Amino acid sequence: MNALASFASPKGRIARKPFALGVLGLYVAGVAAQALLLGDVISRFGLWPFVAVQAALISAWLVLHIRRLRDAGEGPAAAIGIALIYILSLGLLLMLVVFFTNPDAGGGPVGENPASDAATATLLVVFLFAILFKPDFGVFTTILKGLILIAFMPLAISLVFSIRTGMRASVP
Repeated sequence: MNALASFASPKGRIARKPFALGVLGLYVAGVAAQALLLGDVISRFGLWPFVAVQAALISAWLVLHIRRLRDAGEGPAAAIGIALIYILSLGLLLMLVVFFTNPDAGGGPVGENPASDAATATLLVVFLFAILFKPDFGVFTTILKGLILIAFMPLAISLVFSIRTGMRASVP
């Protein structure tokens, strides 16, 4: 029960090791939650399961960080700011998912998916690698690399913040 209390209330403090284990579990759960964006899941349940899981994960992330910052003698403002940045990037991701999975855009029967999700994901990964590792730095490639960097910044910022928060010394 004490482990669940660490994720539920921002009151109190948390030491380094329980914080590290909790944050690691949250990041693993966040990666696993991406499965809720698969075409079959979205077509059956919509985006609501993904939104609910992300809200729970962000809430737990924020609670853990506030408690760890309190243990280190610091305020919660930085954790709240990073959580807000992540929420905004999540909103952008959801808009893109809705844009790319709009069933009425294909012109065919509703719910018909002409290409499989695996083929689409493979093409997307190949496209991203072609952009990122292409030796030509033309204007178009540079802009796309910048946009890809911006898309991954909230994750990178939250990960670095988690590491730095976990490394802070506790105060009495």
